[in-house]
Amino acid sequence: MIMEKALVFSLGNQEFSVQISAVKEIKGWAKATPFPAAPAFVEGVVNVRGSVIPLVNMAQMMGVSDNNDEKKAIIFLKDDKKIIGFSVSNVTDISDIDEEDFRPLPELSSDNLKYYSNGILSLGGRLVFSVNVSSLFEGSLQ
Repeated sequence: MIMEKALVFSLGNQEFSVQISAVKEIKGWAKATPFPAAPAFVEGVVNVRGSVIPLVNMAQMMGVSDNNDEKKAIIFLKDDKKIIGFSVSNVTDISDIDEEDFRPLPELSSDNLKYYSNGILSLGGRLVFSVNVSSLFEGSLQ
C-alpha cells in the first residue's frame, strides 16, 4: 500500500527526501540577497512572485558535507504558517513510498541527523534519508 510520495534530492553525494505534500514549488538555483546578522546557514532572501522568502543552505544547516558546494535547485517547503526555500545539490525524482520502505535511523546517528531525519527509506537499493520537515522549520529559526 502506497503511503505517500516523496521528493528525492541530493546534498553533495547523499540522497534525502521530503514528503511531497510539504513541497510548495521547485525552482532552479538563484543567488540570494544576503541577510545581515542571519545564522551562517541562511544564504539570504529570494523574491518569488513578490514574496520575500528566506533561503537556507540545507546541507550546512543539517551538518551534511556537500563537498562541491554546487547548488542546482531550490526546494520551497511550506508548513502551516510560512514558506522557506532550501538550496540543494540536485532534485533527483519523485518516488512512491510505503511502510515497507521505511527503516529507523541506526543508533550511531549524530544528534544533528536524529533531529532532522526521521528514518531511512530503502528505494530500489538506494538508501535515502527521510527529512522531518517540521524540524527543518524549527531548526531554521534558531
